[in-house]
Amino acid sequence: MPPEDSSKPPNKEELEEIFEKTLRPLQSRNARHIFLILRDSEHEYLTTYDMQPILDEQGIKLTKVELNNWLSALQDVGLVRKAEERGKPTTMPYTKRYTFDLWKLTQKGRETSFQLDIFRGNTPIQVREKVVEKTIEKNIEITKLPELGETNFGDLDKLQTLSTHLAIIITLYGKESIDLWGLSESTGITSEKIVEFIENQGKIDAITLYLLEEIPMDLKGKIMQTIGLSPRKNYTISLSPEGKKMAEILSP
Repeated sequence: MPPEDSSKPPNKEELEEIFEKTLRPLQSRNARHIFLILRDSEHEYLTTYDMQPILDEQGIKLTKVELNNWLSALQDVGLVRKAEERGKPTTMPYTKRYTFDLWKLTQKGRETSFQLDIFRGNTPIQVREKVVEKTIEKNIEITKLPELGETNFGDLDKLQTLSTHLAIIITLYGKESIDLWGLSESTGITSEKIVEFIENQGKIDAITLYLLEEIPMDLKGKIMQTIGLSPRKNYTISLSPEGKKMAEILSP
C-alpha cells in the first residue's frame, strides 16, 4: 500500500495567494492564450513580433502595448520572464535593426501548467515514476525519491532534476564532448536551462558529473556584440570521470 500523502493542504492565506496572485492573470482569455503560446513554443524565447500572428490566427487582436501589458501581468506573478538582453524575432525572418524583449515561461510557469493539467484527469506523474524505478533497479547512487500521490507536488523538482540528469548523461555517453546547442537539440532541454543546471549541480553536489567550458567568441561575434547584437554564449560540455562512471551504469 503506498504511503499516505504527508503534504498539508494550503491554508486560507496560501489559497488567497494562489487564486488572487498566481492564477489571477489567467482568468483573462488574452493572458491564457499568451501563456499557452509560450508554453507550447519550440523556441527558447519569443518576442511580441512572434506572438502577434499566432494570436491573430486565434481571433485575438492585441496591439503591441496591450500584449506587453499582459506579459507584464504574467511576469508580476512569476509565470513568465524576459531575458536581460533584447533580441530579434525567433520564429520568422526579420531584417530590420529594431530589437524586442525576449519572453519565456519560468519554472514556476511550467509547474503551474503541469499542476493545472491534473484537473483534466491527466497524471503524467506516473510516467516519471517509471523513470525513477528504472534507475533504482540499476543501483545508481542517486537520492531515493518518495512515492508521489496525484496531489503531492512538493517533490516535482527532484523528479525534474533526475530526468534532466538522465537526459544529459545518456546523450553525452560515448562522446568526447558536445557543444551546448547540439546538446540542447538532442535532449530537448533549452540551452539556458542546461547551463544553469550544470552550474548549479557543480555548486550543490559533492560529485561533479559534467565539465562546462566556454567557447571563445570569434571576430564576427565580437563585432555583433559591439554594435549591440550580442550573440549568446556557447560552451563545450563533457562528462567528468565521475559522470563517465555514471553513464556506464546507465548504458544498455
